[in-house]
Amino acid sequence: MQNNLFRRVSNRCGSIRGFISTLEEGGFIVQKGTLSYIDILKLASEGKVDTAFGNNVGVPYATYLLPPAPNQEPSSRQRPPKGYNPENPDNYPANIEYVEPGFNYKLRPDEAIVLIGKTPPPAVYFSFRSYLGFVENKPEKDYSDTIAAGDEDIGFYHFIGASMGDQISKSNIWTDSTPYGRPGYPCNSSTIIITTADRVINKQMRDALIKAGFDPGIMNDDNIPQNLVNMGLERGKDNFLFTMRAAKFENPDIGWDYIYNLERYFTVLRITPKKPYPIKEPWPIPALKKRETDTTEFQVVPNARDTLNYLRNQIICEYDNSEYDIVDLNLNLAISDNYEGILQDVNVWIDNRDAVYLKTEDFQLASDDDFVIIYGINHTQTAFATYFNASFYGAELWNGVGAAIVTNEQQYPADEYFPKCYTNGNDYYVMKMARKCKEGNEVIIPYSTGNPQGSAYGVDNNEEAFIIIRVYVNPETKVAPAHFDIIWGRAILFSKKKRP
Repeated sequence: MQNNLFRRVSNRCGSIRGFISTLEEGGFIVQKGTLSYIDILKLASEGKVDTAFGNNVGVPYATYLLPPAPNQEPSSRQRPPKGYNPENPDNYPANIEYVEPGFNYKLRPDEAIVLIGKTPPPAVYFSFRSYLGFVENKPEKDYSDTIAAGDEDIGFYHFIGASMGDQISKSNIWTDSTPYGRPGYPCNSSTIIITTADRVINKQMRDALIKAGFDPGIMNDDNIPQNLVNMGLERGKDNFLFTMRAAKFENPDIGWDYIYNLERYFTVLRITPKKPYPIKEPWPIPALKKRETDTTEFQVVPNARDTLNYLRNQIICEYDNSEYDIVDLNLNLAISDNYEGILQDVNVWIDNRDAVYLKTEDFQLASDDDFVIIYGINHTQTAFATYFNASFYGAELWNGVGAAIVTNEQQYPADEYFPKCYTNGNDYYVMKMARKCKEGNEVIIPYSTGNPQGSAYGVDNNEEAFIIIRVYVNPETKVAPAHFDIIWGRAILFSKKKRP
């Protein structure tokens, strides 16, 4: 089946073999990698990683797994690169082996990565982007509370996880259904993504693709701005990663079959000049998409202050019980923006500029009777978001274990908390996260201990936890709404009092 699919892609969109031949004739070494689904909760459960990177619950992530560059040592579980000579004293050190072999990779500034394949089947959202991953530790700085990796041979590093720019997303991707970014429906469509740090290298890739029969109208640039990174294969140089994510498949069976079988849909090529190529036109730092519009949610819902306070009181009355303590959880921005994270040298958790991230303070579920109510403005109704969700996390691993998602089709309306004569109940939402299903619409919080899937798929009582609300893609700007243009959600912890 895989060979048939390979031929079908070649016939419709150009010849992958022809592309490779053109590159090799032009003095490039071409190596195949993969785009692979990463079940980060499984790896965390097995103790192979010490974080889940703040996974968005129910949203699968796929990443490049790349071979080493030519003249680079393989990591312990990697195959050697093309032309590898283990006796060469000038070989560069291996890449960090964290998550999976090839998940983290260094890049020469004259290298390229080219992805050729099919976008996800119908989904509310999908995107692709390169990230700055692990960077070298700074002298005299304490990284003990960060995600760290490395040793004396390859260097010591900590994780940043910052996107290199705006996402190549469902809203803007060039495909055969949306050529040159024209309006259309880009799911299940042919596309190409070209990762480079130099405009001249990018043009060489495009020229070779066009010569092989590929349409330039499906080619997308995944640029790495060199002034923000430290490229090269030497000890201490930056590591990169690439992420594809997809949210809320229209047909989950079809969507997950795609995710589990990405090798059928994509070809990934690492492309390296045999002789180092002088960098003539490095990509500049881009002007990122503006998130602000001329309107805020405060203007769209001018009575929100009074209405949210009324809704809070109604929620408390609904669950009023002298056996419970009621705690309003504070929310704040969960992460810095991507470029700010790089300059501040902090983890931004594989950010996405298509989303606003709001995080509650840490709290604990002290008993099986504790629960959390999340409520607020329905951003899909105010047209400030394509969708949004709330996810429950363990604080130690940043492992997401349960979530509620709101789209135009799936809602958590607050109508029941308002009088029947009130007509704007759909402008608000109410979600409940709990251990037990009592009302039928709860998001169930699974336990860690005894979880049949693995310990990272749950969070136990008396462990630090938090909730993150993500608000995705303002339909007008095609990027996340501005942080302070939306009215943030709220959360209330109902904690059962301990008996004396």
